[in-house]
Amino acid sequence: MNFWRRDMRNQARKWQKIVMLVFIIIIFVLVYFYSKYQNFALNTKISETREITIEKWDNFSTLWVKIPEFNNIFYKLYIRNNPPDFNLIEGKYQLKEWQNVLETFESLKKPVPGSQNITILEWWNIYDIDKTLESKGLIKAWEFVSYAKNKEKIKALSDFFSFLKNDKLTSLEWYLYPDTYRIDTANFKINNFTVMLLENFEKKVYKKLFEGKYNNETTYDVINLASIVEKEESITENKPTVAWILKKRLNANWKIWADATVCYAHELPTQECTPKKVNEYVYEKNDFNTRMIAWLPKTPIWNPSLETIEATLNDKKTEYWYYLHNLSGKIFYAKTEAEHEANKKNYMNKK
Repeated sequence: MNFWRRDMRNQARKWQKIVMLVFIIIIFVLVYFYSKYQNFALNTKISETREITIEKWDNFSTLWVKIPEFNNIFYKLYIRNNPPDFNLIEGKYQLKEWQNVLETFESLKKPVPGSQNITILEWWNIYDIDKTLESKGLIKAWEFVSYAKNKEKIKALSDFFSFLKNDKLTSLEWYLYPDTYRIDTANFKINNFTVMLLENFEKKVYKKLFEGKYNNETTYDVINLASIVEKEESITENKPTVAWILKKRLNANWKIWADATVCYAHELPTQECTPKKVNEYVYEKNDFNTRMIAWLPKTPIWNPSLETIEATLNDKKTEYWYYLHNLSGKIFYAKTEAEHEANKKNYMNKK
């Protein structure tokens, strides 16, 4: 009996020792990991000097893909608890050997000087361009918009670009030709960049379609209308018909009811002009709501493509006065208001 009790006591002491040992190991591991975490930002070093490229979709959570030295749990914990106070910007960056995490983050604030492509898309407006230039670290927010709306800048540019001589002009909207431009990021200046866009417009649009055929005011109205057609219809063969319907309404002194224009009064990039926003703004009274004004908006609403400009100039005459689209984008025309109402009932908000 006593032997059994002694054996039980010995077993208990053995388990106590095991539990104590496990506890000590756990404490040691926790202390070790805590120490590693606390010193991670200072002790983790870049293994070799090199350049990395940050893309627009990169962020700090995925940075370990570009910087393998950061591929561990400590980095993930560190940025979760210590989020950097800046955003990653597209470009090339130089990492230097033996830099720690904090020094590497400082390097990621300064792109390597060089050149890169800037793409201006069709249907973009000056707010889209401004947002893109800011995202690349080339300007501060709203710098490009302020330049594009500056009357003194426009007047100075009109000495070199005759098509800018127009009393209606309040901004450079639509003269900024959509294309891909190679720029020097180290010496980027808004004025030089704008001149590149204007020269491209002059070569590819103005000289081809307008010079010697239309005065500046008429040219401006054509492009203004084309910017609406660009948003109202995406199918190439339908654009001339839509342009004709809108022209008929203007000539008859109708309100053209092109809801795509309403967001521009709120100075929004095109991607932010959602159907929800359109519904929110559609009954406002302003210079861009074509439900409220019996003419074109105060300015074009974005860059129309060359195809759309040509379709607007070469409209297709029909008997139609109305059009609408179903949810699949198919267009339905009508000659009378009654036919249009029937189309609404049969096709609107349906596929």
